[in-house]
Amino acid sequence: MPDNASIDALPSLRGHRLIETLEAIEPTGFKRAELDTDAIVRAADPAQLDKSGVRRLLDALHRISAAVPSFGLGDVESTTFATLIAASSRAQLDAVFAAPELRTALLAETFRRMERHVRADRVGQLRAVVRWRLTGGTDNGSNGGYDRYECHFADGGCTVRTGATGGTPRTTITVSPIDFLRLTTRQTSPAVLFVTGKLTVKGDLGFAAGLIRYFDLPSPKA
Repeated sequence: MPDNASIDALPSLRGHRLIETLEAIEPTGFKRAELDTDAIVRAADPAQLDKSGVRRLLDALHRISAAVPSFGLGDVESTTFATLIAASSRAQLDAVFAAPELRTALLAETFRRMERHVRADRVGQLRAVVRWRLTGGTDNGSNGGYDRYECHFADGGCTVRTGATGGTPRTTITVSPIDFLRLTTRQTSPAVLFVTGKLTVKGDLGFAAGLIRYFDLPSPKA
């Protein structure tokens, strides 16, 4: 297990050395105050990592947060989170989503942030449900299914629910998890994904095209 000096040095480490040190930490070996999750993620430049590097980073954070709930992706600033996603290659994100537990955790965290960054002034009196179908899920016992989430807009806010809750949504959006992350970190738009065949819409196409306007989602750092 790393000593306290190694733990304190985590934000100054880079690349695989950072990942290897994180992986070696026993969750009970430190207190929350000893680690700044945001600083660690800022130090993890995906460009310095191989195909498995981002998966290993998120897996280490997920493992530690299981024992120390106050340490995890939820403690990462939204701009830092967006920058990590934007800097990760498609191959790196594919490796993350190939791990079912990390897939679930990353999607849940992304939707949680959408709730946090809703624009109450733009939602106003809107009452609508957006159903998301994220490809590669296991709802039919294989990887050909979907992970389903719903955004319920009402009373100036947005509530996210897991699964299909019944009723008829105003629009249903089908997209890959990677392109969903690109969408929610302002690297693309629903319109671009739609015209390139990477996103399909059932229902109100115009509403789906303007959906991101209801959120104040941080952009990644350049």
